[in-house]
Amino acid sequence: MGCCKSVQHSYQPYPQIGYLAKNINPTLKNLQHQIGTGLDHIYCYIVKSVKNKNSFLQQQGCGPNWQGGLITLCTCKHFMRTFLDLNSWKGTWIAGFTTADAGNGSNAIVYLMRVEEAFDSHLDMWYALPNETRWAKDAHRKGNVFGDIYRPKSKLTGDKKFSADSYYEPCDSHAHGHDNGWHNDLDYSHYKRRAALLIGAKKNSFLWSKPTIKAKFRLHRGQKKMLLADLYNHLCEE
Repeated sequence: MGCCKSVQHSYQPYPQIGYLAKNINPTLKNLQHQIGTGLDHIYCYIVKSVKNKNSFLQQQGCGPNWQGGLITLCTCKHFMRTFLDLNSWKGTWIAGFTTADAGNGSNAIVYLMRVEEAFDSHLDMWYALPNETRWAKDAHRKGNVFGDIYRPKSKLTGDKKFSADSYYEPCDSHAHGHDNGWHNDLDYSHYKRRAALLIGAKKNSFLWSKPTIKAKFRLHRGQKKMLLADLYNHLCEE
């Protein structure tokens, strides 16, 4: 789902400082050198909200969100985020690719992250984040139409952590604010568990602003699962 658009801000800016800024547009060789290979699983899927403007990739949605020095996945791919329980997500990799149109004919990678932490509620994630990251990702903050974390009104426990009444509404022009779509972000369940809210490890999170690394396979609706060690055999570089 393309998560949110704005007239004032057309896409998420790429980071200028920190690990994410250093990890923009790595080559396939450098990527493999930095993260190696392994038997960790990786889920690959299409980020439909990423568009191609003159060979520059623009994330025009809020999920994934790469503001505040961390990549988070909290407002899209709800079903995929129910595949594992909270304790099993750590160490799993997630790769987001463009549509074939945005990738100039192929699915081009736009982000890659190794899951560092997983939470079952926006409240738990909110209080686990540093203040500057909260501010960058706060969906309630005025004008922050790309925010992907909802600000809790107070510390609560139990089922109240998943109730919309416990959170401030998203800002004006936030796509999930229409028809109470954001309620689904707070409380989505399948397989008898809620969708996990995921944070990527700082040193193992990467972004691409250009469609330079592409999948040899074609992604469709849903996701493709493989081992990290096999990923490189399914990618090519322009």
